[in-house]
Amino acid sequence: MIAAFFHEIVIAIMAIWADKGARSTMLGATLFFSVFFPQPYLSEVVRDMPVAIIDQDGSTLSRELIRRIDAADAVAVARYAPDMPSARALFLKREVYGIVVVPPKFEHDLLAGRAAPIAAFSDGGYFLLNSVMSSALSNATRSLGAEVQVGRLTASGTDMASAMAIVEPLRVTTVPLFNPTGGYASFVLPAVFVLILQQTLLMGIGNLKAGRRSLGAFSTLADAIVYVGLYSLWAGVVLVLLPWVYRLPRIGDVAVMYAVVVPFLCAVTAMGIAVARLIPTKEGVIFFLVVLGMPLFFLSGVSWPAEAMPRLLHAVAFIIPSTTAVPALVRVNQMGADVRSVETTILIQLGLCLAYSTLAVAVERVKQKRLA
Repeated sequence: MIAAFFHEIVIAIMAIWADKGARSTMLGATLFFSVFFPQPYLSEVVRDMPVAIIDQDGSTLSRELIRRIDAADAVAVARYAPDMPSARALFLKREVYGIVVVPPKFEHDLLAGRAAPIAAFSDGGYFLLNSVMSSALSNATRSLGAEVQVGRLTASGTDMASAMAIVEPLRVTTVPLFNPTGGYASFVLPAVFVLILQQTLLMGIGNLKAGRRSLGAFSTLADAIVYVGLYSLWAGVVLVLLPWVYRLPRIGDVAVMYAVVVPFLCAVTAMGIAVARLIPTKEGVIFFLVVLGMPLFFLSGVSWPAEAMPRLLHAVAFIIPSTTAVPALVRVNQMGADVRSVETTILIQLGLCLAYSTLAVAVERVKQKRLA
């Protein structure tokens, strides 16, 4: 019995290696996407985004404002333009990604205590660049305005400490707890790594199982153990090794991570077998999973909060293992959550595993009755 089971294990391993599609997906694609996907985001945050300046005042304070804008890490003053048409031409040529206009009498109005509005234009089609531009300009104007106001108060006889307290009665210090750099890679990659594991495992099972008759529960169990075992190794590479290589924040316990990963992989494996039983051709399974890939990313709650989704869509998303596994693994790896914090997710994954296994068995029995 034991010898026969190990024989089935060996057959399952050899089947992965013998099938070109499964080998390239479960071995090659997993490594390729896990290593390649992070490359564009390794700089974490936008730095030195080029902007154009139209200084219509030419005063000491306008030059000081421009210096402070240029001092921001995310923005660099790349060009000076004489007027808006010239700056717009630079923008349309993609030589700059933002335009700042300092109006006439900027210094005069500021010193007189009147509002001195500044015009800023950025590319609304790039949310991140637009946010960076707004943040850099806001910080520069706020610091310069506070400095001018403190100078005005001290000139009127107010001591420095009181003047600073009047200008800034409440000081806010922002400390990112689990993303120290505020970087995009630290935000999105931990979730994407989980989706890569899910998609490549599903596609690999589709290559191996679609359009083929089941060889029995014994063989299917051996296959499932091999798939879960292989991807448990990949989980160590993708969720532990690569974050260390890319210096992504990770503080979680590996044992707690695997307490979530193993049920997650069991659920994904059961789902893959069920889908392969439902769709009769390998091409059909691959097409279905490729089409499903992007919706799964959005349903995971990475790009848009799950609470903001329509209730029906959010409820349907729970039939996909990654919907609950992604936030749970992010909490464990990036926030240091313990088992008790993710026990609900573990139970959901085990429930999905049971449900998809039951579905796969039911579909196989229906097929056998039809053939009989």
